[in-house]
Amino acid sequence: MINKRILALVWLVLMLYAALQAAFVVRGGNGTFVGVFIGTAFNEHVRLGLFLACRWLIMRHLHSWHWWWQLPAYFLMVMLLSMALFSVTIGMLVLLQQARAVENILSTGQWIVLQHILENGIGLAFIVLAEYRREIREREERERELRHLNTQMELAALRSQLNPHFLFNALVGVQPEKARIVLETLAELLRYSLESDKRDFVSLREELDFVQKYLSIEQERFGKRLRISIDIDETLGEARVPPILIQPLVENAVKHGISPKAVGGTVSVTVRLDASASADGKRLWVEVSDDGVGMKTNKLSNHAPSIGIGLANTDARLRKLYGEESKLNVESTENGVTVRFSMPLTSQN
Repeated sequence: MINKRILALVWLVLMLYAALQAAFVVRGGNGTFVGVFIGTAFNEHVRLGLFLACRWLIMRHLHSWHWWWQLPAYFLMVMLLSMALFSVTIGMLVLLQQARAVENILSTGQWIVLQHILENGIGLAFIVLAEYRREIREREERERELRHLNTQMELAALRSQLNPHFLFNALVGVQPEKARIVLETLAELLRYSLESDKRDFVSLREELDFVQKYLSIEQERFGKRLRISIDIDETLGEARVPPILIQPLVENAVKHGISPKAVGGTVSVTVRLDASASADGKRLWVEVSDDGVGMKTNKLSNHAPSIGIGLANTDARLRKLYGEESKLNVESTENGVTVRFSMPLTSQN
């Protein structure tokens, strides 16, 4: 979105430049100031419109290209802008039936085009620099929001694991000889949560080990009511993922899908390489599903407050890290809920 103040300032600078050009032309005895100013001002308005079109093109397409493709593209834009302005000048004089002025301009056309090239080159350079500055500010803002969100996610995970109700449920009904194993697993979960604060990414193998430890505790609670199916491509073990990314989805499936169902059900976790083509290369595909009671809505933004924190925070993290292409996709039916997302595949190595 263009700031109105900046647009007004650019327009004012172009009008002052048009007035300066008109003053030089009139000083040479070539017409009246008002007439020349109107013509040059019209040219500068055309230039402003072309600059805005170039800015749109840079924002939508060129900024994502590699620099060795951007440079010739910018050079071509400068040349096209210069030729367009020169053509507008000639066309306007022809419409005004100023044959002598047309002859004078054509006789010095190469110098006028060169002047346009210098002017448009400087103007386009300012547009490119302003766009890069805007991207840097937006990136810094996203990083600040992501750090804040990561802090919230860590605190939420710690609250879930330290919640006395959770600890009670994890240990109630467990045979004394198994209680020690459950407590050791809880300690490992807490250790992973605390250590994840020091790293932005972990290996997929570490994240799935964390998920399996969490599920082992839940199996002690639910017994045969909870069945687990994990399908993992072993070649993806060193892929880099944000810590505590998959566990909230699994916890949501157990808590809101399986727990309310009298006969229990199955939680399935699938991680594989996305076979579909993507602009940013290979992608990791993650799917967590259950055959529980389902949700009342299949829209992520309409989750009830009791469901929201796990899915909503995970969705927000994915959007901040990888953009809209990696947002959560939630499907709910009478036969359960399936949550899917994909993310760019990168290796620990």
